[in-house]
Amino acid sequence: MLSRIKAFFKYIKDNRFDRSLMKYFDWPLFIIVLVISLFGVVCIFSATSSQVVEQPANVIEMLETQSITYPRLQLLWIGAGLIAMSFIIFFPYQLYERYANTIYAAQIVLLTLTLLLARAGRGGMTAFFNWGSDRGFQPSEVCKIAIIIALSKAFCVRTKPIMTIHDIIPLTIYVGIPIVLVVAQPDFGTALVYVAVFSVMVFVSGTNSKLIWGVLGVMVLLLIPLWYFMNNSGSDNFRFTRILMWLNPEAYPDEARQIINGQIAIGSGGVFGKGIVSPGSFASLGYISDDHTDFIFAIVCESFGLVGGAALVLAYVLLIARLIILAVRTEDPYGSYLIVGVMAMILFHVVENIGMVIGLLPVTGIPLPFVSYGGSNMLTSMMGIGLVLNVVMRSRQHEQRQHTATERVLSLKRD
Repeated sequence: MLSRIKAFFKYIKDNRFDRSLMKYFDWPLFIIVLVISLFGVVCIFSATSSQVVEQPANVIEMLETQSITYPRLQLLWIGAGLIAMSFIIFFPYQLYERYANTIYAAQIVLLTLTLLLARAGRGGMTAFFNWGSDRGFQPSEVCKIAIIIALSKAFCVRTKPIMTIHDIIPLTIYVGIPIVLVVAQPDFGTALVYVAVFSVMVFVSGTNSKLIWGVLGVMVLLLIPLWYFMNNSGSDNFRFTRILMWLNPEAYPDEARQIINGQIAIGSGGVFGKGIVSPGSFASLGYISDDHTDFIFAIVCESFGLVGGAALVLAYVLLIARLIILAVRTEDPYGSYLIVGVMAMILFHVVENIGMVIGLLPVTGIPLPFVSYGGSNMLTSMMGIGLVLNVVMRSRQHEQRQHTATERVLSLKRD
């Protein structure tokens, strides 16, 4: 054990952060993330505003008459996320590959410890380490980064694509253990993120298409006992009710009030929106529960209208497109899988969150990355972007050194 610790610190010393890496920093990706995050602070301010008789005349009046508690805390979380991003960038991503199995084991331990917590919250969840009256940390969020690191190594060490059931079973068990622990909390929304990351990695690995359709068929069949569990569990069955609300929200006017009011708020925003802190807005009247977290997109559309909602979606499209481009350009298989994993995580969050708010998908409690209020998801998302920047910077530096060395050799040959 002592020799391993010495080897660990020696590796870090030999591969310490080089300031010249900043030449290869991907500013477009960073700027997109920062713009979305700051826009999210404005949306949280609007979502947590109190009722007004007339709209404030200027920004100063808004700040003087409205609470800035949640926006201020979100700014702190953004700062903490940037620190976490810097920490992830500081160490070479090859270090995460070397200790991927240790990171995987650590997440299993952390998720297991989470199950020992006192059950609290809707459905008897044990998903949070709580402190104070309304502060908490969700371990399963950060464990998304751990599973991306672990799965990236599991896929990149393969010498050939997954072509048979025999090939996919070990990987399914590998990712299935943390998924089962997350479902046991129970947190089905986060478990679906794990499934999405795994599914996208299987797809990009060049798997036989027939095998993919077969696995999807098995997953559909597994939904039957899951449906039964949600309908007959000892909790208040709100997960099963969420499915029914999604299919027919008008039949559940009380339970589906969040969904119905969210869609009304989206429509009431019109083309250009009502503006921030507007009289009679659903945000200020508190008609939408969790409007600063899971249902923040409804406030985006109410405050900034169709234009604002479309602009945010466009920003996410640019973010996902940038991640795909970077993944394709990265020659190192492990680094490419890391970027693909982060892309899959963010993409699923965006599609599921916006889909559930506008009524296309069931409500699962999935936050909107960089926009929804909350520290756990902000840290996780920023750490994911940190992984991507880490891969890009070091890959570009390696490619540049190889290019320089090749030109030097060719120059010597010409001489």
